Amino acid sequence: MLESEFVVFFPEAKPNTALLGGKGSNLIKLNKMKLKVPPGFIINTNCFKKFLKESKYYDQLSKLLEKTLNPKEILHHSAKITKLILESKIPKKIIESIEGAFDKLVKGKDTDLSFAVRSSATIEDSSKFSFAGQAESYLYNLTFHDLLQSLKNCWASLFSPRAILYMLHMKKLGVNFSLKNIHMAVIVQKMVNSQISGVLFTSNVVNNDSNQMLINSTWGLGNAIAENLIIPDSITIKKNKFEVLKRIIGKKKKKSIKNPDGAHTVLVENYPKSRKICSLNDNQLRQLHNLGLKIEKEFNFPQDIEWAIENDEIFILQSRSITTLKK
Repeated sequence: MLESEFVVFFPEAKPNTALLGGKGSNLIKLNKMKLKVPPGFIINTNCFKKFLKESKYYDQLSKLLEKTLNPKEILHHSAKITKLILESKIPKKIIESIEGAFDKLVKGKDTDLSFAVRSSATIEDSSKFSFAGQAESYLYNLTFHDLLQSLKNCWASLFSPRAILYMLHMKKLGVNFSLKNIHMAVIVQKMVNSQISGVLFTSNVVNNDSNQMLINSTWGLGNAIAENLIIPDSITIKKNKFEVLKRIIGKKKKKSIKNPDGAHTVLVENYPKSRKICSLNDNQLRQLHNLGLKIEKEFNFPQDIEWAIENDEIFILQSRSITTLKK
């Protein structure tokens, strides 16, 4: 099968951070747990390497990626790498491979399907460092052309100023690598048209209490929380036996929804009534609590879990180790 060299579907794959990135590898584990993970495939790091190698700007990119950086150069350096990546063509063999997987994913499905295109770096989601939020994800891609553009944007975002600064920070803490040794896999998944979204921490990251879970939630899509665009609801739950300990209603002035005029998302005003009530009921909280226990047990480490609810079904979008807990 043509796509197997560059692309793998979740059920067929085995976790492999070097090939599929941290986020991709964790999604495969979640899928094998029979949790509700949106169906999709992973464009592996071989694609990224081939894309760079066959770029007409390969020599320029190689010099930029091998250069030792200091913080004052980051903006200029990032802009040059990004420009060269976005102006490079994706090799025909890769396009054909991705198109084969895309057709397989949409076959027999609704014609109005949309897709999330999400970055999965090889330095992402370890137990010591979380690269989460440094590289980009692109929601509600409507066409194959959208997908290819978002793929290049994901690759380029590996070298954003924010991402490079984080890498320099990791280097100061003793992680030995250079930009040329970091690669990006990219996840393509069916979008969850979520009415409610959020994050579940299986240990409370605010007070460092491992006997509590913390949930942040809001109406609409979860990128509003990830990008700090709103103040979400915050619910603290007892961990060993379900009990709501604290419920703080966030302002939730806006919510992220599908762009009605094309691809991606828009931020709109939330209904005044929705701002004043908690976005999760007790039954949903109980379900999230149970999922948190199950996922933490599987990964054997406190987890930061992104989830979304569509028509009262909870989907798990990703899970990664919490790296900010104090021992």
